[in-house]
Parts: sequence; C-alpha cells; structure tokens
Amino acid sequence: MDTLQYHPLLLITEDDIKKARQFYNVEDETRIKDSLKAIESWCKKQDHLVEAYQYLHPNMLERMFLLARGSVEMTKIKFDKLFTMRGMMPDICLNKSLQEFDELSECLRYVPLPKLNPGDQSRVMVTQVISGKWEKFNLLSYMRYCFLIGEYRLHYDYSLSDRYIIDLKDINISILAKLNPIILKRGEILCTEGFGTKIKGIHILNAPSFVDKFVSLIKQGLKEKVANRLHVHNTYEDLHKEISKEILPKEYGGESLTCEKLAERWKDTLKTKEAEKIIYDSNKLITDETKRTTAKFNEEYLGMPGSFRSLTVD
Repeated sequence: MDTLQYHPLLLITEDDIKKARQFYNVEDETRIKDSLKAIESWCKKQDHLVEAYQYLHPNMLERMFLLARGSVEMTKIKFDKLFTMRGMMPDICLNKSLQEFDELSECLRYVPLPKLNPGDQSRVMVTQVISGKWEKFNLLSYMRYCFLIGEYRLHYDYSLSDRYIIDLKDINISILAKLNPIILKRGEILCTEGFGTKIKGIHILNAPSFVDKFVSLIKQGLKEKVANRLHVHNTYEDLHKEISKEILPKEYGGESLTCEKLAERWKDTLKTKEAEKIIYDSNKLITDETKRTTAKFNEEYLGMPGSFRSLTVD
C-alpha cells in the first residue's frame, strides 16, 4: 500500500492516489491500515466468507475500501454483497478462463485506456468492433470478459469512476437481436451494486441509422441515473469535451496508442502467470451459503433488485 505497483497498461501516479483519497476523505495512511486490518479481522470471523477471503488480494481490499468511501462498515457490506451476488450470477462471474474468449476477441476489442481521464480521474473502457466480424458477438461472453478485466483492474487501478466508449462503426441492425436487456440489467447491477463502480458516462461513437433503437435497448438494462449518462456523439470533437484527447486512441483524434495495439498488449498481459493467478483467485470469490442460515440470506438478499432467483442450498 505504501509503494505503488507499476502497471504499463493501467498507469497511476502518486498524485492520482492522493486525489482519490482526498475525494473520499481517506488521506490518513494510519487510518487506512487500521481500517483494512479491522475489515480483515471481520472477514475471518464470517463463516460464509472465510474460504473466499483466502483468495482476496490486499490491493483489492483497499480498492473496495475506497469505493465504500472509506467506511469500514460499508466495506463489510460491499464484500458480503459482492461475493453473494457473484455466486448468484455464475453465468457472468464464475469459471472464467482466458481461452473461452478466443472467439470474442475475433469480433471486438475491449480495452481500458492506460491513462486516467484528467478531468475526473475516471478510467475509460473502449469497446471497438472488428470490421466484418460482428456476427460472432455473444453478449454473455462479452459481459464475462468485461468483468474479468474489471476484476484484474481492482489489483492495480485507483480510479474514481468508469466511462465506457462504445464504437458502433462496422455493425448492422442485426446486433439488436443479440442484445438481451435482462443480461444487461444483471451486469449493471453487479457492476454498480456489487463492485460499487461509479459509471460516469457511456459514450456512443459512429452512430448508425438505427442508433435510437440501439440506445432504447441499452437503456432498458440500466438504472435511470446511469441511462441519463448515455450520450451519442456526432463528432470526436464532441467526445473531447468529456474525455481528454491526451488519453484517447489515435483513431478518435487522440494522442495515445490505437485500440488494436492496446488489445495486443492486453492479450499478452493476460497470459502471464500473475494474470492467471488473478483470474483463478477471482473465480473463488463467492460466499459459502451452506454456512449462512437460509433465514439470514432471505432477509438480506431475496429482496435485492436483480437477484432474479433464490439460492438453493443442498
């Protein structure tokens, strides 16, 4: 925690950390350490969390503490909720392997931009279609990959929020049949309520003639607050009002690496032993519901938006 771990694809400066901690009013290093120790001690005493805790990296613990605005009690709730929700959405969260995304990588690129957006300390994620390959797109596979990247980021990143760029160049109206609002809703709930991600904006580029229908489908899977942050940009100059040219890829009028080059580097990064361990450990971050009473689970989670089903405990 004292020494920042460098990552070439997720660049964070000491000033970025300082700004993030100031924003959440958690600047005292001793307070952070004491808070994390208190959270660790609590996790070890929760029968249904003990197993998952063994796979929880200290960096992820600190990031979740930050997303909980420096509150020990809110961090406890977030961890319990996140690990529970991951178990309730195994089709999105569990048993991931890099090999399963080979076909997805042939039809699109999904990459975080290396630098934070200087205006609001947000991390920008770009989805870019590969020309002529859209027919291979699978929404569930895409969602699984997005969360794989998101979980990896929690070990290195220190952003205040996320922004998402969706480039609709080279797609046709058949994409609409592949968008399931229920899967989108579950993903949005896991993202905002489970991980606690603040979605600062969703930015649509190169809008086709059917963009209104596309936006309507997407908004069905989003909370109103998030849906209101979805913007269709007619020009890259309009995008630059929200996201600095300094961090954007060259194809969007920016000064950074192209998405193609970033995707190549991410592919190599995710093949490393370190990344393999992060992916493996992330698959273990679920509650053991055999060690939590059904009454307690029902009280806390069956009324939760997006639970969609009860959890059956054999």
